[in-house]
Amino acid sequence: MIEALIWDMGGIIYKTPFEVFHLIEAARGWPEGTLPRGPFTRNGDPEYAKCSTGELTESEYWSAFEASARARGFPIDLHRSIDWSQELRPEVLETVESLHGVFFQATLSNDSSTWLGDDWWETWPYRHLFEAVVDVKMLGLRKPHPDTYLTVASRLRMAPEQCLFIDDMQVNIDGALQVGMEGFFFDHTDPVRSCRQLIRRVGGR
Repeated sequence: MIEALIWDMGGIIYKTPFEVFHLIEAARGWPEGTLPRGPFTRNGDPEYAKCSTGELTESEYWSAFEASARARGFPIDLHRSIDWSQELRPEVLETVESLHGVFFQATLSNDSSTWLGDDWWETWPYRHLFEAVVDVKMLGLRKPHPDTYLTVASRLRMAPEQCLFIDDMQVNIDGALQVGMEGFFFDHTDPVRSCRQLIRRVGGR
């Protein structure tokens, strides 16, 4: 029986950069669509899809994205162009809040320090909703390394088999499955549907 939920952050609790590109374009007077919308376009983004298979890390993808934009005459630093602390998904926070006290909950993130700043967890206003908050910076390891998942389970005082890991990258879910956790793929292009599916998945408690 699932007793704990472990959440990825980027693309799930927080929006993807693709979803705020229109704000950057408007602020800089760039034509709408100047910045490609990746998986939110009709045919998707084959390069971004490589992040889900593990062929690219998300950090590598975004570095290449910035280099391409700069070469086209649209220089951008995605980490500083938007106040990412404000770009949360309300439907996901509502889901987390509804499950608070029903399940133990934790976060496990590879890149939150890059987007939210060093030691972000010390002042994070949603910290109280989670029994454990784990950032790659704390561990020196990235998902899908098995020790990342095992560390979070240990901090929750749970066996891996008692945990459901939620991520928007299949390679990370596969890593969780390898240590005995259950996995849930969160489709960040349809977060409302994903939240509903998750509630059904863990329903009946």
